[in-house]
Formats: sequence, C-alpha cells, structure tokens
Amino acid sequence: MSTEKMRAAIEQFVERAYAAMDQTDYYRVLGMSSAASEQEIRDAYYKLAARLHPDIHGEGLDEVFRQRLTTVFSRVVEAYRVLSDAGRRREYDKTLAAGSMRMASGAKIKPRAEEALADAHAQKFYLLARQAMDSGDARAAVMNLRIAMSTEPESPILRAALARAEAMLQGGRGK
Repeated sequence: MSTEKMRAAIEQFVERAYAAMDQTDYYRVLGMSSAASEQEIRDAYYKLAARLHPDIHGEGLDEVFRQRLTTVFSRVVEAYRVLSDAGRRREYDKTLAAGSMRMASGAKIKPRAEEALADAHAQKFYLLARQAMDSGDARAAVMNLRIAMSTEPESPILRAALARAEAMLQGGRGK
C-alpha cells in the first residue's frame, strides 16, 4: 500500500473512531471481544499504537485532525490500561454491564509503577522482578531489581521493591 493510501486509510479510521467514540466500549476500541486474552489485548494495543501515535504522523497535520488523532490515541491508551490489568478489567466489565462505556470520569486510572521509571531497561527488569516475586522466586527478583537500579539508582520504586524482595529472601520464602 502506498504512503498516500496508508495515510488516507488512517485518516478515515480516525474520523470514524472519533465520531463513534462515545458509543464504543474499550473492547471495541481495541478491536477485541470481551473474551480476549491478555496477549491479544497487548498485541492489539501495540498494533494500534504503532499506527495512531500522533508523533509518527509528523508536523504537517491539519490541527483539527491532529486533535482528533490525539483523542482517539488517548482512548486507545485508556482502553489498554484498563483491559490489561485484571482488577481494572473486572471493574470495567461491571461498569460496562451497567451501561457505561468508560470507567467513571471521576475515577483516576492509577499509573503502573513501571511507568514512573524513565529508562526502558529499568522498566523491563522491574517487570521481570515482579514476575519473579509473584512466582515466589525472591533470588531472581533481587537480581533483576539490582540490574534495574544500575540504570535508575535513585528510584524510590526500585528501592522499595528491592527491600521487599530482600526481605522475602531473608525470610526464607524465596528460592
């Protein structure tokens, strides 16, 4: 597909999505069914993000289209943040069953701890450490957190997580 055809297709998609936004639930925003797995939700999000991120469309966009693109992209991010977290997803499913397409506007979606980390490697190793902690492997969690701290040594998030992992290891609850 040529660049012009691709841009036209994205513009049409954004215009349709923007027009239907208030009637579209998070599952439809991502093009998923409510039975979608975490991996399917993640894949759909990354596919949409790669196409819709406002920064990849350059500076020459019409201001109205840029605003609509940003609004649609923001809704995609919102949908992913809710549906990729099991607790938020359960809460959203209840909200959806009650007829609301979005989480309550007053409810803040708390950012994930890893989103506060600036370095991508720190985020990666923090997530690996969390997985290790969840599976009871305190030794791997400590190792991954120390690697994460090598890039963000002053991070209070990493320090607190390391303290929890070390306490788990000291308490003999880790492998």
